[in-house]
Amino acid sequence: MIRRITHWVDTAFSAVAATALAAMTLLIAADVTLRYGLGMPIFFAHDLVGLYLTPAVFFFGVGPTYARNEHLAVDILTLRLPPRLRAMSDMLAAAIGLAVFTLLVWCSWDRFWQSFLRDEVIASIVPWPAWASYLLVPAGSAAMVLVCAARLADAIRMMVTGARPAGRPGEPEARA
Repeated sequence: MIRRITHWVDTAFSAVAATALAAMTLLIAADVTLRYGLGMPIFFAHDLVGLYLTPAVFFFGVGPTYARNEHLAVDILTLRLPPRLRAMSDMLAAAIGLAVFTLLVWCSWDRFWQSFLRDEVIASIVPWPAWASYLLVPAGSAAMVLVCAARLADAIRMMVTGARPAGRPGEPEARA
């Protein structure tokens, strides 16, 4: 069940991050072309990129990247550990990630909700809704909570049974 949910979140969040990255690329290219080619910049480009697209790329991309094991990892020491000791290291890392991202979801959700209730806008040429930008943080961080919970469950399983979870890219099935 959790694998199916994680797969759905991975697919949906990766699509949002990829779309935001493509929009950011096209918008910046168009803005630079218009600014230096015709002297007519896109007046809202900087705000849109900084307030919405960049946070969407980061917060919607970090969970799926971690779930697929495509993140940067300094694992030169942990790769040499026995499987159960490596599982203990994974368990500690997942527990810390779960705590940090749960706290981030909690605090950022409160910030979003207060902004939404006050109907706050960004002081800019275009009065962008602030709450929409704030919503990206708890929404994207929720994916990391899910991924960290799945990683914690996998590490606990490894500690108990000695079997590394199958299906995680970059990690072969191993026994203790």
